Amino acid sequence: MDNILDQLASEGAAPARGVSWRFAAPMFGVIAACGLGVGLALDGAFASVETDGMGPLTVKWGFSLTLLLLAAAALFVLGKPGRPTTMALLGVAAPFVPIAALFLYETVAFGPQVAGDTWAQCLAAMLLMSPIAFIGAVLGMRAFAPTNLRRAGLVAGLFGGAVAMTAYAPFCPERGMGYMALFYILPILAMAGLGWLLGPRLLRW
Repeated sequence: MDNILDQLASEGAAPARGVSWRFAAPMFGVIAACGLGVGLALDGAFASVETDGMGPLTVKWGFSLTLLLLAAAALFVLGKPGRPTTMALLGVAAPFVPIAALFLYETVAFGPQVAGDTWAQCLAAMLLMSPIAFIGAVLGMRAFAPTNLRRAGLVAGLFGGAVAMTAYAPFCPERGMGYMALFYILPILAMAGLGWLLGPRLLRW
């Protein structure tokens, strides 16, 4: 087994032709599918910008796009045996820090802001698209040979949730960090937990 891992680690420094594309293609595919699907299913994209300005959408997209990119980068690292993964995991945790700070500030200053008339639509979008994007990340990871399957599954779950949030955010009229924590962050963390559980089964090679 050690010889196999040593061989894979050496190959990881110079990936075979097409491996990076086989990693990226399913992930780009689910991003496009989720964006197109929600665009066809819902009306009113960016309507909240006219009423509330760019602030709420900037916070949502700032978080989700950062998490999406960091999760994709972390999956690339996790797919290469022999590479240290601690910094990649710390990286995907980083976007949660400013969100937690904003949530604490809002809660102390104004009380929890969790009300929202479209919460059911938001939750449905997250629950529908997160697993689809998670599957795309799993398919991409199978182009590599991850050895820590639980970590890889967890990060794939974060990627899935980030894709879902990014796709739905332009259609979301709600604001408030309490709402974001309850109907975006918690589903993302739930998808990450599910990925942690399923990683050893789905990513075994």
